Parts: sequence; structure tokens; C-alpha cells
Amino acid sequence: MAPSVYANPQDRHLHSKNISVALDALNKELRFGGRVTCNLSSSGLTLDCVRGLRSLSADTRVYALDLSLNRIKAGWAELLPIVEDFLSANTVEYLDLSLNYLPALETLHESDVLLRGYTAYGEILCLDVDGNFLTGKQEYDRWVRGARKFKREAYGCSYDSD
Repeated sequence: MAPSVYANPQDRHLHSKNISVALDALNKELRFGGRVTCNLSSSGLTLDCVRGLRSLSADTRVYALDLSLNRIKAGWAELLPIVEDFLSANTVEYLDLSLNYLPALETLHESDVLLRGYTAYGEILCLDVDGNFLTGKQEYDRWVRGARKFKREAYGCSYDSD
């Protein structure tokens, strides 16, 4: 069964003063059960707003959380605790943070601790664009595969080859 998709109410930019509107609407959608993809892509979210999203209660379970194309500006060390809160607590099964103001993926290789922290989530974490070509190099292809898996699980997209 395909997940239902919850999108940003009124398609407006979200910030610390109105993020509660989105969370209230999401919680209403989640009451019906089933797999829900929460599409907050292109909502103008900043890092502070994403921190506010972590207030989703422990019993709240979102199938896929799409935070792509926002104004999230952070370094890898600053972002990792947020990723861990969403994915380790099983609040979210799939998380997309692609196309934000994040450092280049290659910079993750500068710190073994950070690289292990991010790669530990495998293909349930999306940090790259699903349309990029596979290079044959595992250290880069893992991010493209994660993006493709997110789009497949969250929205039902399919690809000729993976």
C-alpha cells in the first residue's frame, strides 16, 4: 500500500511562529494510521524550525519526512544530532535533507566519526539528488541510492536501474 502524502498546509513558508500549524495538521493526518509521507519540501524551513520538528511526540511515527529544498544551513557536526533524533528514535523511517545549505558530501570524508555517523543510516537517509548518475564509487553512490530509495518509498518513484 502506498503511503498517503501530507503536505505543508496552505503552501506557505514555515517559521518558528507558524510551525505549530503544520505539526497540528500532521498529527490529525497521523490519527488515521497507515504510512504517511510528510512533505515539507520547499517550505522555507531553517535549522531552528527543524529543531522544533523534533518535538514530535515519541508515539508519533512518520513514514517519510521530506525536508529537501529548504533553508537549512548547518555543518555536518551540527546536523548529526538532529538526524539521530529523527532516525534513531524511530520517529521517522526515511529522512530527506537534500538540496539544503549543507557542506559538500565529500567533506564528510574529513572526519571518520561524522562519516560513520551518517553512513550508519544507510539508505534511509537522503543527502543527495535521486537523478544523479551512479559513479561506481561506493563512497558517492551510497548517497544517490539513498535518494532513490527515499523517492521510491515516499512517493512511489521508480528507476530503470539502481
